Amino acid sequence: MPALLAALVVASPLHLTFIRHSETVANVTGKYNSRTLNTFSTKGELLVQKLTERLLKEPRPDRILVSPSPRALRTIAPYLRRTGQKATVWPLLYECCTERPRKPEAKSFSYGGKIEIPSDVAGLFVLVPGQDRLPAPRNYGEGLAQVSRSVAGFRKSFRSGRIMLVGHSAHGGKFLKALTGKSYHVKNAEPIELDLAPR
Repeated sequence: MPALLAALVVASPLHLTFIRHSETVANVTGKYNSRTLNTFSTKGELLVQKLTERLLKEPRPDRILVSPSPRALRTIAPYLRRTGQKATVWPLLYECCTERPRKPEAKSFSYGGKIEIPSDVAGLFVLVPGQDRLPAPRNYGEGLAQVSRSVAGFRKSFRSGRIMLVGHSAHGGKFLKALTGKSYHVKNAEPIELDLAPR
């Protein structure tokens, strides 16, 4: 029986919940700067509340990984406070590929400055040693390399269980396409639920 149970665990599906950060002032106005990029719009604040209540009704994820962007951290922070959970900051979920697709995928990409978690949510997130810098792809091709690295890392790390990722539109859309072969419209604070077959 133990062997049978172990086989069932190995064969169990991997459930992925992917959530794009809530709506920001930048999303609404189309003006992207330090003031608008990580500030929620009025609708965005409401979407965070609705998302939190929705997630509270769902089974708890086994792991939660979040982009280091403040807008992503603050999207899931209320849920973490309500449940007493902590999430892991995963740098590879950081937004990329927002430029026009002019270059093929590069072989590598670089990292930039250190990740800083805003003080108002600092106690809710964990930084993994050695994974504390922001990806800094210099162009679209290097952004694709970041996406590929994130997909490979996800597949290597997770084979079963319930995993929640909180990220962005451009990176998220390409991540999901590479993972499933399907295109998804990634909306603000709207969970995408996927059952992935074991690999």
